[in-house]
Amino acid sequence: MERIATFNHQNQLVRYMLAAESRVATAQVQAATGEASVDYKGIAGDSGRLVNLESHYRRSERYVDEGEVVNGRIQTMHDAVGGMIDLANRVRSLVASLQGAGGGAADGIKSEAQSLMMEFAGLLNTQQEGRYLFAGGRTDRAAVSLDGLPAATSPSTADTTYFKGDGSVSYFQAADDLIVQYGVTADDPSIEKALRSISLIANMPTNPVDTALVDEASDLADAAADGLTVVQTKLGSASATLERTIDRHLEQQLVLQTHVEDIRNIDLAEATTRLSQLQANLESTMSLMKILQQTNLNDFL
Repeated sequence: MERIATFNHQNQLVRYMLAAESRVATAQVQAATGEASVDYKGIAGDSGRLVNLESHYRRSERYVDEGEVVNGRIQTMHDAVGGMIDLANRVRSLVASLQGAGGGAADGIKSEAQSLMMEFAGLLNTQQEGRYLFAGGRTDRAAVSLDGLPAATSPSTADTTYFKGDGSVSYFQAADDLIVQYGVTADDPSIEKALRSISLIANMPTNPVDTALVDEASDLADAAADGLTVVQTKLGSASATLERTIDRHLEQQLVLQTHVEDIRNIDLAEATTRLSQLQANLESTMSLMKILQQTNLNDFL
């Protein structure tokens, strides 16, 4: 029976001690962080799945972040169109009050219509974060300009020379399999009719009042209010769709995060117990190494 360690035995113990030190170091990190590994190497068996989960999570985050920005634009446009509907309804009231009006009353209505025209143009030039929302793809320039716009006369024809944007329709990729269309441009037929009805009143002769012009302005205002209501409804529907999609992304993120944590994280109590056991084994190995190093052949002669 061998009583003195050979060179091979010592080498084996050294290798065992180094391996034990590595296991202790790993266990210390796990106990301190609660994670199985600080890199993919330590979870090689699940690394591919983890990469896919994290990639999916980041893509979902982008959808949510960008979706909230786009939804903010949609809601701003929705509110602006609501203001346009109010102005169209105000024109309807002005038109109704023109029946039988003359002299100073008609002049006052004409003056108010001129103010409404400027207010309507201001709504069409609504901006958010430097973007003109009703300008189509030309978001860096005002959607409309009333400068040089010819005065509408009865009978009138459609005229969109006020529009300075383009006809690009806005889309947003809300999910891998969902594209939301949400844009409306200032040359929309209902918007054009609203502006034309206001322009007719703003430029009408007042003494006497042109009844044919008033009737046309009334018809245009009615059509504009109805059309703008449809536009607003579509914007509301796009916003609701986007909100539901964002909610689904957030719910999906919770599921993905749970799967990621299942791979990355470990039971902290179990990790602490395992660390204690590994440290005890390492200490035993180191004690044995010390004893062997102190052993001298002369002690046995």
